[in-house]
Amino acid sequence: MSARNVVLRGAAPQDASLRVLVVPHAGAGAASGLAFAEHAPADWLVATARLPGRESRIRESVPDMPGLVADVVGTARALPGPGTAPLIVVGVCSGAVIALEAVRELLRDGDGHGDDPGRADDDAGRVGGPGGAGSVAGLVVVSQWAVNEKPDPGRRLLRDTDDQAQVLDILREFGGVPESLAANPEMLRLVLPGIVADIRAVEDYWSDPDPLLGCPLLTVFGDEDPLCPEERTAGWALFSANTRNAWVPGGHLLLAEDPAVVVDALAGNLDQFA
Repeated sequence: MSARNVVLRGAAPQDASLRVLVVPHAGAGAASGLAFAEHAPADWLVATARLPGRESRIRESVPDMPGLVADVVGTARALPGPGTAPLIVVGVCSGAVIALEAVRELLRDGDGHGDDPGRADDDAGRVGGPGGAGSVAGLVVVSQWAVNEKPDPGRRLLRDTDDQAQVLDILREFGGVPESLAANPEMLRLVLPGIVADIRAVEDYWSDPDPLLGCPLLTVFGDEDPLCPEERTAGWALFSANTRNAWVPGGHLLLAEDPAVVVDALAGNLDQFA
């Protein structure tokens, strides 16, 4: 596995009780998962994916949705072993869309729970076993509304404009640009292209829930998130036979503003993945 594609923190692979792969929000790099790793239990191995177009991969073009998914799948399969720790993939905001499709691909290829979405079998989390190093035990969706309905065909798309004011206006609908960043022209110039490229890859994405995920699905939302009210998030219950919701204090940018609550939400629901 290339060090360019991921940042690892926490327990050594052979000592880890759990492996977590964080797929960050639009425009974010692997650094966005460091605070999550700092708050995680000492026996977790936390990996944060570094997608093309940011940090040490800044010279790489951001691919379309299939390319982003393939990048995450490759990272998951290359996570270090040996060990028997199960892998939980955590997708944040638009990264949850990429994570969903990556987990689907891993499960289709036998890297997971197989036919039982509620329980890990003897080999489901074994590095080097039938599931391989990318073996996945569950998916966690953070701050992303459900994707089971087609987007409004009349809404504005980023691919249709290069006007910065219009771009920022559209991005606000995705929660992609904090106001503090929008007010800083120099920083905005540096990070906006990556955010736009990531959102363009997912902006018209939607998915039929069937076939169901062959693993548990935990969703985590801030109770003050205006983009993820209950009516926009309920559809996630259709994607797996084993789903659970965790509502935590906070807004839309949970991982950036209070990573400890995301860690606590996962730690408090580990029984779902047992």
